[in-house]
Amino acid sequence: MKIHFVGIGGIGTSALAQLCLARGDEVSGSDMCETEIFPALRKLNIKLFTDQKARNVADDIDILVYSEAVPLENPERMRAAELGRPQYSYFAYLGKVAENYKVIAVAGTHGKTTTTAMISRALQEVEFDPSVIVGTTLREFDGSNFHLGTDNWLLVEACEYRENFKFLKPEIAILTSVEHDHFDAFPTEESYFSAFENFVKNSKMVIYHQHDRGAEKVLDTYKGAKVAVPQQSEYSWEYLLQVNGQYNYDNAALALVLADQLELNTEDFKRGLGKYEGAGRRQEFLGEKNGVKIYDDYAHHPSEISALLKGFREKFPKAKLGIIFEPHQHSRTAALLGEFVEVLELADAVGLFPIYPARDTEEDKKAMPDSELRAAVSKAVAIDSQKDAEEFLQKFQTGDIVIFCGAGNISQFVREIL
Repeated sequence: MKIHFVGIGGIGTSALAQLCLARGDEVSGSDMCETEIFPALRKLNIKLFTDQKARNVADDIDILVYSEAVPLENPERMRAAELGRPQYSYFAYLGKVAENYKVIAVAGTHGKTTTTAMISRALQEVEFDPSVIVGTTLREFDGSNFHLGTDNWLLVEACEYRENFKFLKPEIAILTSVEHDHFDAFPTEESYFSAFENFVKNSKMVIYHQHDRGAEKVLDTYKGAKVAVPQQSEYSWEYLLQVNGQYNYDNAALALVLADQLELNTEDFKRGLGKYEGAGRRQEFLGEKNGVKIYDDYAHHPSEISALLKGFREKFPKAKLGIIFEPHQHSRTAALLGEFVEVLELADAVGLFPIYPARDTEEDKKAMPDSELRAAVSKAVAIDSQKDAEEFLQKFQTGDIVIFCGAGNISQFVREIL
């Protein structure tokens, strides 16, 4: 089959493209610019375009797969429509491909990527080799976000946005956490929880945290097998894992219970967890700037930022801790303003990048301008340029920590500074 992927630079779309290539499909793809995954795709000789034009779509394609960010008016989608070819969103086509596998789906508001990555690393130490689609690049996958396994299993990160995980029918679902998010798609907590309830109905077994009230609420009427993981003491994991923070200990506990349910050698699996060094943009150490340790992280929800800062406090108790945060969406920032203010105060110094306006309307932007969040956080200074960031870093001394975090442009920004 000949498949063209629009938005192939996306972290999910690119992994699916690799899976299709591995099963024998002819694959091409485009994006508006190069992304971090392009080098891995080039190694596979996938035909890539760094623009999006109708001519990129060959006349003889069989189907077109598009990222959620690609509108119907995209010239490549319009060309496929002219040719009369079927079009699938990334998640819809992932669901079709997944029908050929036994699926382990990792879902939840926070921790999906890290938990999937942890499981992937630990499985390298045992005799169980699923194919893997994960939402980050991994050292263990040679800088890729995909692994082709030898078993008829697929381990996949399952996204709840717009109920995209509804296309999956897992043998085993793992719920990392459930807490209201994606306010543009789920305006009420009830609508968000309902999406998870519909997802787990398609699962034969669900592994979850016993102390997660959101997960327990979602599973209240679930009829399949439920495996509850009791609250873990941080001391159960801190000497085993290379990554810090209670949330990572919780992620590891979920992974270990999965190994037990699959009847794998749990001691070997634990050893694999201990070799996990972290994933891209998850407590990722980038280097030093005048002696200050610089980290990059994807955290963009108050709960994630709280866990991130507490984890660094635990690991570096004597260091001054700063954060430069890029809020993601004006609508999310408005809905969670009080919580953002509270968690950002956990840092010793706070820099606020402009809000990343993903999927926001003009009304959203007017209702929550950058200035309102900046005024609400007492320690905040504006970071609108590299010069601002340089001045912020001058407040720190050798051995101190500054974390750049968010889900938009902040990762590229910090790399340019370094």
